[in-house]
Amino acid sequence: GVTGTNGKTTVTHMIESIVAAAGRVPGLIGTIGARVAGESVELARTTPEASDLQRLLAQMTLAGVEVAALEVSSHALALRRVAGVCFEVVAFTNLSQDHLDFHPDMESYYLAKAALFTEECSHNGVVWIDDPYGARLAGEAQLPLTTVGLTAADVTATDVVSRLEGSSFTMIIGGERHEVNLPIPGRFNIANALIAAACVVASGMMPAEAARGLSLLPSVPGRFELMPIEAPFTLIIDYAHSPDAIDAVITEVRALDPGRITVVVGADGDRDRDKRPLMGAAAARADRVILTSDNPRSEDPAGIASEVATGFAPGSDFVIELD
Repeated sequence: GVTGTNGKTTVTHMIESIVAAAGRVPGLIGTIGARVAGESVELARTTPEASDLQRLLAQMTLAGVEVAALEVSSHALALRRVAGVCFEVVAFTNLSQDHLDFHPDMESYYLAKAALFTEECSHNGVVWIDDPYGARLAGEAQLPLTTVGLTAADVTATDVVSRLEGSSFTMIIGGERHEVNLPIPGRFNIANALIAAACVVASGMMPAEAARGLSLLPSVPGRFELMPIEAPFTLIIDYAHSPDAIDAVITEVRALDPGRITVVVGADGDRDRDKRPLMGAAAARADRVILTSDNPRSEDPAGIASEVATGFAPGSDFVIELD
């Protein structure tokens, strides 16, 4: 079970790749649907309702699935969608402002995530400790824990080389060193890869299997995905929909490519309004912003865009194009 504001989908896809590369049968449940032994299943939400989840897990069992990777949202935890599920391993990626239309404040948001890290819910925990909330969780979790980070942690990476085509690094895990050639770019994806590796090793797989599966990872749809187009520019699609995620994507592109950066971005309707100006401020770190509509639900798209635009610094280069 993987929880956190950002990275859940990528980590679960990485686990799926590792499991498949090791010759075992994977299952996947998350934001962009489910897969049962490689067969796609559409989902209505990141973590299905409790009865739907149990039905899907039963379907996986009948299909011979040996390892299932689940995204566990804070909504799912607060609404007890994973009640009755005992995880072999649970992982925490990070925490930043999101979903405050549902949670009263950041403390409530954190506590919803932290509820997963108890002996009632899981046998083992994996925590990214370079995140302040992760460092806090590592001190509060009530189960055996593997820490992950680029500083002092149980699982870490050295000799990092980042390129637009992907990253290479030496993974240090279980007292072993393994070379990984990750075919998707972004330093945050190195963090995701280390978390995924820590999860599978905590569940009994070998570090070498983790390294091999990460190197064979296919692209994750909509997650820092380079699109194959014939154009005089590079096009990247990313699901970033929180201020921190937008900032991380722009920071990474800036480090990998000296070119001019244009960001096309929008904010959801009927969701956390307080983050909209913060999303605008993050997006304005690009050279140019095209502000557009992103699932407005019951709200006026122009009103949402104007709230995002209040975060732009004076003189920011932006246009509003709602279509």
